[in-house]
Amino acid sequence: MEITYTILFAFGAAIFGYLIGGIPTARIIAYSKGVDILKVGSKNAGGTNVGRSVGRWWGYLTRFLDSRKCLLPCMFVHLILSFANIPLVNYLWLNELLVCITGLSVAIGHSYSIYSKFKGGKAVACFAGFILYTSPILFVIGLFLFLLLFKLSKRVSFASVITAPSMRLLSFIPTILNLTITKNPVSYNGGTYFGPSLYLHLTYIIGITYLFISTLLVLRHLSNIKRLEKGTEPETHFKD
Repeated sequence: MEITYTILFAFGAAIFGYLIGGIPTARIIAYSKGVDILKVGSKNAGGTNVGRSVGRWWGYLTRFLDSRKCLLPCMFVHLILSFANIPLVNYLWLNELLVCITGLSVAIGHSYSIYSKFKGGKAVACFAGFILYTSPILFVIGLFLFLLLFKLSKRVSFASVITAPSMRLLSFIPTILNLTITKNPVSYNGGTYFGPSLYLHLTYIIGITYLFISTLLVLRHLSNIKRLEKGTEPETHFKD
């Protein structure tokens, strides 16, 4: 019975994440200013295109809300798992796996929105929200790296496709994920485990999710990558 509840909860978390992720934040904000974001600029429903086509600060607002589309659902699922009396299989890694399923589903929903005929953004802000949930330290590092690369290249696409895979590599560092390898027993979600076991389980789960989302992000940027290789990718300039 526990296995059945676990599978159903995982399926529910995936559907919940996809539907929340699909909320077309960029389209809603652009429409409020009389702009169809899917018909202007890069025709991408993301913060960068909103910033170019509608205005710098509207683009910032879009990125902020898109990142929260991932952060808040992950927090919500975590709270349900922590406080609700749901008879799930009791493995030390299961809670984080279900949260990671939610985060990945949000990124997919954002990129292929059911509300916009499966058109969407490129998952940059969603990935940032997921990183903020799993590791605030890594989020700060990623933000610094992104801003540095953008300042040097003047291209959001370049900064995005370099920063995203870098986050995957940095997630191997224990302290980055707020984990410490220790020989002493540690408590986690009602159980007692040894540090190395806990670290390895969580690192694999979170790291694989980073890999999936960053791969999705890179795939969504393939046209940008081709232009970067040819030297024809335009610089990113925001509308005031």
